[in-house]
Amino acid sequence: MTIQIISLIIALLAVIVGPIITYKITKSNLEFQFRTMTQSNWLTKLEDAILTFLTNSEQWIGKYPQLVESAKEDPSKIDENNKEIDRLFDVISASIIKLQLFLDDQKSDQKSIMGSVVKIKEIINSKAFDEESINKIRTLHDSVIDNAKKIFKEERKKLTTTFRKEEKI
Repeated sequence: MTIQIISLIIALLAVIVGPIITYKITKSNLEFQFRTMTQSNWLTKLEDAILTFLTNSEQWIGKYPQLVESAKEDPSKIDENNKEIDRLFDVISASIIKLQLFLDDQKSDQKSIMGSVVKIKEIINSKAFDEESINKIRTLHDSVIDNAKKIFKEERKKLTTTFRKEEKI
């Protein structure tokens, strides 16, 4: 009789405790997958946003002087060139907005990136195109890239650490 009672108690525990343990493990795995997927997507989108901004501002450096010079040489191109300049401004502004959505002003590296981006936009908005302005933009580009590298390294390290923690569970 005692063996039957013990068997009944064990079966009852297995029916009750088994699903609870399975639920907790599944919940933990799903939370882990969500955290890593969200973080990984954020990194990818931030990388794209930084690349887009740097590419657009670099395009400005290449195109703006040509457009201005072309308009001086042929006044009939002024409207066409102004439309292209406006398009360049719009693309740069859109890429800045995208960056603002991804970056956190509370984190120093991310705040530094936005500071450099704002300075680049100020130079572009001033329509200054001398050697000093170009060098300043390129120096700011390098600063953005250096800070982005720090962010990516730090965030990838966090992801790796998260994977290691999850493996121990």
